[in-house]
Amino acid sequence: MFDALTVAAEGGKSEKATPFKGVDGGVFEIALRYRGDAFRALYAIKIDPDIWVIHVFQKKSKSGIKTPQMEVDLIRDRLKRLKIEGGSEMKKDNLELVRGSGNVYRDFGRPNADLEQARAITAAKIIHVLDERELSTRDAEKLTGVSYSEFSRIRSTQLGRFTLDRMIAILGKLDEDVEVSVTFKARKHGAPVVPRAAASTAKRGYPRTAGVLTRR
Repeated sequence: MFDALTVAAEGGKSEKATPFKGVDGGVFEIALRYRGDAFRALYAIKIDPDIWVIHVFQKKSKSGIKTPQMEVDLIRDRLKRLKIEGGSEMKKDNLELVRGSGNVYRDFGRPNADLEQARAITAAKIIHVLDERELSTRDAEKLTGVSYSEFSRIRSTQLGRFTLDRMIAILGKLDEDVEVSVTFKARKHGAPVVPRAAASTAKRGYPRTAGVLTRR
């Protein structure tokens, strides 16, 4: 999910993200699996300069793949208030708004947050190049010698098997110059900063939260 959100923040779209049909556009749904259960994360784009995570919930519909109407109504209500009030009226929804740091991996305490973000940003650039040149994964394979299956994984933000240097190498094969700047500073001791969950929580500890991932 974090990789797909980072790609969205960079102006791209993971193939994991599909338009959510319950509203009038601008909202995308990411399907998640965890210990055999199905979850959904929904984010909205083009609200000011930000990416808003509107809702995360466990999918327990009794009518196949259809999203329960209760969840659809909640999403519509939050989206409406975000657009009208810029988030100020969301306080009525028994949850806490959390503005992200710009690195969602760090916000949720991932140990290699900066590395994961850099990898996802590089994936977003690769996706942008493929879209801009209208290259299919097979076309990209012929052009670069990189297997189409790797491009498919990048498009669907399945990045776990990629190192950052491998991603940069693939971008270079697409005739893109890459400049990397590294800054060193002392690490602050103590627990990582993690967004606080809302008062209302879903099953298995998944919080019903709304937050924002700032576009770079």
